[in-house]
Amino acid sequence: MFNHKKIYIMDKVFSSFKTFIGGLTGLMMSLLGLGIVAEVLFGSQDGWLNVMDNIGSFVERFAEGGFIGLVALCIVLALVNKK
Repeated sequence: MFNHKKIYIMDKVFSSFKTFIGGLTGLMMSLLGLGIVAEVLFGSQDGWLNVMDNIGSFVERFAEGGFIGLVALCIVLALVNKK
């Protein structure tokens, strides 16, 4: 039969991995917000901080996809907002 101790260990591993990925996603969203604020306040000086241009081109790619692009954008937003 199954070894319940191994199943428990795997559950702990996956739980830790899920927590790590959630924390990493939260950090990336915070950095994205900071990048937007920095670009609004200071502008895009040397071209290395083009957060809003990158977001615009990202959304434009979805818009070019028509209905499928809209569905894909909804899926991405659902994954980002999932807690």
